Amino acid sequence: MTVTIGIASNHLIHPTKRWGTNYVDYVQCDFVDGVRWANAVPLIIPLTEPKDAKVYVEKVDGLLLTGGQDVTSLLYGEAPLIQSGETDRYRDEFEIALVKEAVRVHKPVLGICRGQQVINVAFGGSLYQDIQSQLGNSTKHEQYPTSWEIPTHYINTIAHSWLNDLLGDRFAVNSFHHQAIHKLATGLTVIATSDDGIIEGIQSNDGQVIGVQFHPEMMIRSYPTFRKIFAYFAKLVETVE
Repeated sequence: MTVTIGIASNHLIHPTKRWGTNYVDYVQCDFVDGVRWANAVPLIIPLTEPKDAKVYVEKVDGLLLTGGQDVTSLLYGEAPLIQSGETDRYRDEFEIALVKEAVRVHKPVLGICRGQQVINVAFGGSLYQDIQSQLGNSTKHEQYPTSWEIPTHYINTIAHSWLNDLLGDRFAVNSFHHQAIHKLATGLTVIATSDDGIIEGIQSNDGQVIGVQFHPEMMIRSYPTFRKIFAYFAKLVETVE
């Protein structure tokens, strides 16, 4: 059976040198490649309105949420800190609607980086708006300008979790974020953390919703073992179907 995985797109909301004001929806090719390497069919979901979530979720077997802007803090009841970056409430509300609809109809969800954060907010949790200023962490979680495919810090997984089964107790990952899960939502479980305590992996109580804070899609060429995450998700989708 070939499964279809909907990838929620980002969109440009500022003029650019290449596109001017001809705004576009887009998905990085690495996400598409990750799904294809898992022998699944990627379908890109354009960013529209929350009311459309039901129609889009009906068309796919599973949902993938990607990286991008900060998540709007107002959606979890906090005023924005001065250290917060660009937000896009239109995208936040649409993706939260997608998550809630997918959960309602029992279709698996994978969140990567921002995607994991969106899942937590959709389930009722909150985020650190800026982990360095709020926690004073010892690990550098924003590795720029180091190249995106290079692992830069370690994470530790919980025994017998899906991530532990795939990649082991401790391994190095890349890192491009300054926000992270703060209050974990009811219905979610932590399955991985960094050495300084940042949540790096989650799953729902029923195992159908999973997330990672790092970017496996960026490492799948140089470190093919990370393809296992996409293969696991595709198998999860197939099993539910």
